Amino acid sequence: MTPVSCIIEKIALQPPLLFSLEKLQMDRAKERRKHQRFDSIENILALNTMSFGQIVNISMGGLRIKYLLHRNDPFQHFFNISLLNNGDNQYIDSLPCKVVSFIDSGPISLPMNLFIREAGVMFTDLTTPQINQLADFVLHNSLINV
Repeated sequence: MTPVSCIIEKIALQPPLLFSLEKLQMDRAKERRKHQRFDSIENILALNTMSFGQIVNISMGGLRIKYLLHRNDPFQHFFNISLLNNGDNQYIDSLPCKVVSFIDSGPISLPMNLFIREAGVMFTDLTTPQINQLADFVLHNSLINV
């Protein structure tokens, strides 16, 4: 039995109401994110003029990043971000993006007022060369082939 036929069989066995709710949730997820996200390999960094952080996952539409921040640092919703894999000497400069979500941890250093922010970032207005560079970066710096 193929994986697809197993999924179809499981769906067929579900009560109609549960199937409808599940389908609605899947449709919402598809609308929210146009591109599949892939976990990042280790030590891939994103940086801008304010700070840098570790890329958690990445897609052609955006990324999730964790970074250290001082509580009083200004928060920018729109900015340019650069991507770096120092081990493979791969770098993409100045991708325009905007923050679409973020979660802040509790302070990790009370005297210094530092905390960790995890932010969902969406790429905006990419040029054709940037799209090509990003596709190559995602291919070589994510767990897409695992």
